[in-house]
Formats: sequence, structure tokens, C-alpha cells
Amino acid sequence: MAKRRVRAVDPWKTKQWFVIKAPKVFGEKDVGQTAAQEPDMLIGRTVEVLGSEVTGSLSHLQYLLWFKINKVVGSNAFTDLVGYELERSFMKRLTRRHISKVEVVFDVETRDKKKLHVKAIAWTAVKVSRKKRTDMRKKMMEMITEEAKKKDKDELIKEFFAGDLTKRIAEELKKIAPIRRVEIAKVRYIPEEVEKVPASSS
Repeated sequence: MAKRRVRAVDPWKTKQWFVIKAPKVFGEKDVGQTAAQEPDMLIGRTVEVLGSEVTGSLSHLQYLLWFKINKVVGSNAFTDLVGYELERSFMKRLTRRHISKVEVVFDVETRDKKKLHVKAIAWTAVKVSRKKRTDMRKKMMEMITEEAKKKDKDELIKEFFAGDLTKRIAEELKKIAPIRRVEIAKVRYIPEEVEKVPASSS
């Protein structure tokens, strides 16, 4: 007796497509699509979106935003803003010989008591002394921390890459040394459950 052939089922045919919605701070704009067999399988999934896709400005093309899916309603997947990163190739083009690249990495707390891990960078027009680099780091931390006190998490992250904070920081830093550019190059939301994990003994 001949064996009956069993046809393989294409897994893509069993999946549903969902529209990814940007967070409320960006007007819940459609920013892409994703597929899953069940809606619940999307919860917690992180998607990467170009900054220009949510702002409509080519000046934000070099930013990669991170959205985490937190709710699915019908065919729509709603997201939370969890951070962004400036493309490394873009930063590499800004870094040249005979200038100083001044970095500061620290955590800030927002008005709604959320914690963000922030990396800010200033590129000078000339080489500067250690003392001036220290003063520049201090000023960047001071201005970013003060801005964080005024805004909720999503508002602050949007301000970091799409607002005028970096321009204001650059104007202050020019009082210390000639400045080419200032960028808040990376921001990452630190969830409360991560904060509460005890430190490793190693």
C-alpha cells in the first residue's frame, strides 16, 4: 500500500500581519508591519525604526529608534518608546584628527520617575585641555539632568533627538571651547524590574 504524502504547511501562511503604531508622543503613526501566529506573541517584541519615519524629517535619518510592543488591538500593535541610538557611521564621520571628542555617560530620572541611561557627545573644533573636557562633561550632565526634571520619559527622549536641547547645550559649551556639534548619541530606558535586580557578587 502506497504511503500517503503529507504536505508541509508554509509557516508564513499561518501568520497574521499587524500594523506597528508609534507611541502616543509621535501620534501613534503607522511605522511598519510585523507578522505573528498569535497576537500575544508580539508583546515585548522590540522593533527598530528610523527617526525620519516618525518625524518626517530627513535630518533625523541617522537616528534608530527602539519601540517595544506592549498591546495588540485587532490588527494594530501599539508600542512604548524605549530609546534610540545615533548611527555609528554618522558619529565616525564627525570624529576627526586634531579635535576633541568629549563623552559623558550617566543615568537621569524623568519627571514621571523613569530612569534613562544617556550618552552625550560633544565634538570640538580644536584640541582642548583636560580641564576644559571636564568642564564640558559637567555642563552637559547639568543641562540634561535639569531637562529630565521637566519632562516625562517619552517627551524627554523625543526632545533629545528631535528638540533643540543639543543646540542649547552647544551654545553653553561654546563659552568653554569652540564646538562643532553636540549629540545625545544614545538613550535607553531602564525598566523598574531591571533596577531592582540585585548586583552580582562576582
